[in-house]
Amino acid sequence: MPVAWSDFQRADSGLASAVQERFESHRHAVMATLRRDGAPRLSGMETPIRDGHLWLAMDTASRKTDDLRRDPRFSIHSAPDGEELSSGDARVEGRAVPAPDPDIALFIEGHRFPIDDPSTMALFTADISRVVLARVEDRSLVVSAWTPEAGLTETRLP
Repeated sequence: MPVAWSDFQRADSGLASAVQERFESHRHAVMATLRRDGAPRLSGMETPIRDGHLWLAMDTASRKTDDLRRDPRFSIHSAPDGEELSSGDARVEGRAVPAPDPDIALFIEGHRFPIDDPSTMALFTADISRVVLARVEDRSLVVSAWTPEAGLTETRLP
């Protein structure tokens, strides 16, 4: 059962903070959606995390909006911090849920850039099914994965 960002944050605040830091380290992340023919589509986008939500905002005329309205599954990948991956490489998977009108006003109020015409914006929140943070520690790859069903698991590869 997918959960809101606030539920994930309550369940594992340490991993949530590390993942949020990765997404906030760059202005854009890469989102994967599914095209009508089932092929993946990769799109750059901002990924603000605030007010208990991971927000997905885009133009109503964009292909990724069409993709998410047809099939709400997505994966968002942070920009890598460098070759060493010392801060990690983050990914969030889930389903996009259309934001209700009160949430649209909340998003616009807290957005860092002015939104002149909200009628051209498609706004979703993320229901999260999986979060992954891969990082290098002491020459080993450490993969931390969290799901609502299993909680946190960690794998260390030499």
